[in-house]
Amino acid sequence: MKNLSFTQEFFLCALKPQGSTTLTHSTESSTCLLAGGLLELLMDGYISIDDKKVFVNKELSSDKMYLTPIYELIKKNKPMKTEAIAEKFAFDFKRPDELFQSVGHSLIEDGHVAEESNQGLFKNKVRFLPNESEVTKVVEKLRAEFLEEGNVSDEVIVLGALLNKSGLIKKYFSKYEIQKLNDRLKEINQSEAGALIKKLVDYIDTWIVILSTSGGGVS
Repeated sequence: MKNLSFTQEFFLCALKPQGSTTLTHSTESSTCLLAGGLLELLMDGYISIDDKKVFVNKELSSDKMYLTPIYELIKKNKPMKTEAIAEKFAFDFKRPDELFQSVGHSLIEDGHVAEESNQGLFKNKVRFLPNESEVTKVVEKLRAEFLEEGNVSDEVIVLGALLNKSGLIKKYFSKYEIQKLNDRLKEINQSEAGALIKKLVDYIDTWIVILSTSGGGVS
């Protein structure tokens, strides 16, 4: 099995055990999936942010095609303000669903999720069911890096922040563990090495506020 990105890992952890046809029932979860995709594009150099405007730097590689809904939006409207990206997702219910479908289908081939078609009231939706053993692997990796002494990778920091901001962290960690995770995040944010991560986590906060207050299709 190939290694998953933090966007894919967040998606996997966000699915209900019985499967999900959408994440738009939760503004926070839907926003964090968008934020994860944006941060992944940013950290991998596909986009850059300058003076709160987003620019495309290079073509999307074949192994990142699940981020196409976000990448193409920016490419067609470049440069875009970070707020504009969130607003376009908030007021167009199709975009969050496209991102959900795109990330979900990227996880089928290696067995991280299973697919059930013809779901929903109009039999027009796909349900993605998480492979619980793969979810456990992600959670244990997070637990090992955050709750034990030692360095924490940038990818794990972002995943921890996404799960924390979305409220999904409560599904997998005790109150004591969540407090320790929060303490580690604060510690990292205050360090010189954590400057970029702090900036990225601040973006998540901004996007959640925008989508929470703009109404639209992800409430």
